[in-house]
Amino acid sequence: MRTSLRHNGSEIIEIYEASVNGKKAAGGYGFTLIFQSSHRGFEPPIMIFDIRLTLELLEPRIVIANSILSSNQLITCKNYPSREQIFFEFVLSKEQLNFIEENRQDRDLKLNVWLRNVSFQDGMNTANSDTAEVSILRDHWLKALKDAGFRQTVLFEIPMPDCAGEPEKLIAKAQEFIEVGHYKDAVMQCRCIIEHIEEVRGDKRDSAEANRLAHAKSEQRQQMSAEQRLLSIREQLKNVCQLGAHGSEQFTRSQAKAVLGMTMVLLAEPTVGYSKFLAEEKQRIDEEPEVKEQHQEQAASQLKDEVLAESVPE
Repeated sequence: MRTSLRHNGSEIIEIYEASVNGKKAAGGYGFTLIFQSSHRGFEPPIMIFDIRLTLELLEPRIVIANSILSSNQLITCKNYPSREQIFFEFVLSKEQLNFIEENRQDRDLKLNVWLRNVSFQDGMNTANSDTAEVSILRDHWLKALKDAGFRQTVLFEIPMPDCAGEPEKLIAKAQEFIEVGHYKDAVMQCRCIIEHIEEVRGDKRDSAEANRLAHAKSEQRQQMSAEQRLLSIREQLKNVCQLGAHGSEQFTRSQAKAVLGMTMVLLAEPTVGYSKFLAEEKQRIDEEPEVKEQHQEQAASQLKDEVLAESVPE
C-alpha cells in the first residue's frame, strides 16, 4: 500500500504498511488499525491533526466504518526525518463482520482507505485527503477476529416454519421474558410451545414411548429410529420446561437461552416439530363435526319446508 497525509496538496507523511489487531469490546468487536509511516524534515515545522479514516470494502465498494478519529491527536513534522505509528480504534457489530466475512470468503481482506487531515504551517490551515487500497493478510485478519472474540461464537440460521399465530406469539413472549430477566417465565413459554407441537401433531403418546425406549435396555435403545430419538429429546426438553411451571427451581439467563434455542430448533424440524400441513389438517378435522352439523340442520330445514309445502291444500 502507499498513501499519505498531506499539506496543501503535497505529501508530508508517507504511509507504507498497515496491520490490524483485535480486542474484546462491549456490545461489539474491537479493532485497532495501525499504519507505519515516515516523513522527512520540514522547516518551518508542519503540524498534522484531525486525522480521520473511512474504511470501505474493495468489492463491493461499501462503507464499513466512517470518519474514525485517529488516536494520534497531533503529529508535528520538525526539521529532521522521523517515523510514526498512526492508530485508528473502532468497534464493529456482528452484522458488519458477518457481511465482511461473507464477501471476503477465504481470501485476504482487501479494503479501500480514505484518509483526511488538517495541516498547519506558517499560520495557514489546509484540509487534505488521500485514498489507497489496503490488503490485510488472511492469517493476520483471522487472528484479529479471534482476539476480538468473534470466532468464539458459531452462527447458523434456523429456517423457522410458517407458524404464524400461537407459536410465534409464544416465541416472542419467551424472548421478551429473557430480555427483562424473567428466565423461569421464559422456560414456561417453551413448555407451551412444545405442548402446541404435540397438539398439532397428535404424537404425545409417541413422544412418551420414545422417551421410555431411550431409558430401556441397551438392545431397545439401539433399535430406535432417528425420529424416535428426536421425539425423546423433545420429551426430555419438555421435562426441563416443567420446572418453569412447578417447583422452586430457578433458571439463569444462559439456561433460559439454551432452552429457547433447543425449542426453536425442534420447532423448525418437520419430522418432530411444527408442520403447516398437519396444522391445517387438524383444523379441518376439528371443523368437520361443525360442518356436518350445519349440513344436518340444512337438510332438516329443507325437509321441513317440503313437508309444509305438501300439507298446504291447492
